Amino acid sequence: MNDTRLDASRLESLLESARILGSSLDLHEQLNHLMRTVMGRLLVTRAAIALRDGDGWRVAAVRGAAGLREGDPVQPEDLERAGLTLQIPIGEGAREAGVLAVPPPRRPGWAEDSGEREFLQALLSLASATIENALAHEEILEANRALAKKIHELNTLVDLARAFSASIDPEEIARLLMLTLSGRWTVRQHALLAWPAGQAPLELLRNVSAEQAERFRDAAPQDGEPGREGPFLLLPLRSGEATVGVVALGPPGSGQSYTAEDVEFCAALVAQASVALDNAWRIQDTLYRQQMERELELASAIQRDLFPKELPRVPGLELAAANRQARLVGGDYYDVLGTPEEPLLCVADVAGKGLPAALLMATIQATLRALLVFPLELTELANRANRLLCGSMPGNRYATLMMARFDPGQGRCEYVNAAQCQAVVLRRSGAVELLDATGLPVGMFPHAGYESRRLELAPGDALVIYSDGVTDAQSPAGEEFGMNRLIGLMRGLAGGTAQQICDGVLEAIHQFVEAAPQYDDITVMVARRVPDGP
Repeated sequence: MNDTRLDASRLESLLESARILGSSLDLHEQLNHLMRTVMGRLLVTRAAIALRDGDGWRVAAVRGAAGLREGDPVQPEDLERAGLTLQIPIGEGAREAGVLAVPPPRRPGWAEDSGEREFLQALLSLASATIENALAHEEILEANRALAKKIHELNTLVDLARAFSASIDPEEIARLLMLTLSGRWTVRQHALLAWPAGQAPLELLRNVSAEQAERFRDAAPQDGEPGREGPFLLLPLRSGEATVGVVALGPPGSGQSYTAEDVEFCAALVAQASVALDNAWRIQDTLYRQQMERELELASAIQRDLFPKELPRVPGLELAAANRQARLVGGDYYDVLGTPEEPLLCVADVAGKGLPAALLMATIQATLRALLVFPLELTELANRANRLLCGSMPGNRYATLMMARFDPGQGRCEYVNAAQCQAVVLRRSGAVELLDATGLPVGMFPHAGYESRRLELAPGDALVIYSDGVTDAQSPAGEEFGMNRLIGLMRGLAGGTAQQICDGVLEAIHQFVEAAPQYDDITVMVARRVPDGP
């Protein structure tokens, strides 16, 4: 009767353990119940459960056993050294989930009590199935956690992509990227450095010194893959195949290292930011060019207004002039100042091209117009203009200038040539005379002096003043128009009106250069004394 009651007691305990084990999928809870049950029946105070982990074992639960920690790999001999010499398999054969280890039992009669041993074997065999279920459940939970993390990361990427696409400000995109990265891993030290070609450098530093930033710049990965600089994770910012920046992330605030998945996610965020930054830089380039084009078009319109809208009518003198700029704005200038009784012809060529030259051209015009308020001799006009321009022009800028003052009735002309091209006196007969320089360019030396010279134009004779864009014009083969070709052209235009001579020069240059690009501004001014008679 006693054995039957004991068997019934064991069976009842077994059924209760089966109920408890089967009611929970929490592995930790199952293992703790299993240890408590075994320790209570064997009257021991120490125990450990090791579960299979690949080809080895790992401590899954432990109580009172010095030297053993949950999660550590373990071998049977390690359990024995900890005094856990009784090692009972949990399950059998292929379904063996692990082993339960305890010190020698203190239960009286343990050695002879086969019924108790059978009870423990049945309990552990039953536990192996529930442990397998709990392990499978944990794998599912882990898979769900990984999936949820991936979904969260994907949502973060999508949200960040929307935020990036809503901005064309590179600094705003960079701040949003660093806020996302530093916030996700509680990073207290981080930096973003970018050095795109043709763009302003971008630098965002937090708890990072200038010396550290320079090291990050030097260590930026060139192959597009993440790198390291001490404890910092380096992620390259790419534009096409080139590295144009780097993101440096210090250690996570948790104290743990970045996992492979963390690095992959960081790299995805930085890659997305790289595209957004590249697009923002391109858009800003386009906007800047459009703004510059609008400003240049406005400057061109202003500069056109600086040229005479029409040349004045001077009795006894035909006038014609033309200007072709190499760019929207240029540095050549022509004007007819003074009075119809004593006109002053001016042609200037500012060194350089584009907007800087155009601004200096306007300065020259303003200077000459201001000085003509005073009744100055031509040489004094040149000297004063030079001194004023020296004070207003940068040290590396200057201009060539020719001024010719006419007495139309008598055909007399006084001129100053400040290193301008040799002007051409074209006689009605076809003879050609060249007028050399009488001084240095204006705007270089404030104390330079200028001489004037005189000439006379007979009826039908013409004075042709031009800029070096005429003689320097190049053919598609790279040959210059040159002085000899200009002299030959002049002889062929002798006897023509001022407008015919001017148009003839421009047409000859057009045919010479064909489709070759124009590298310099071209200016031509012609003054022809009206011939006598019909």
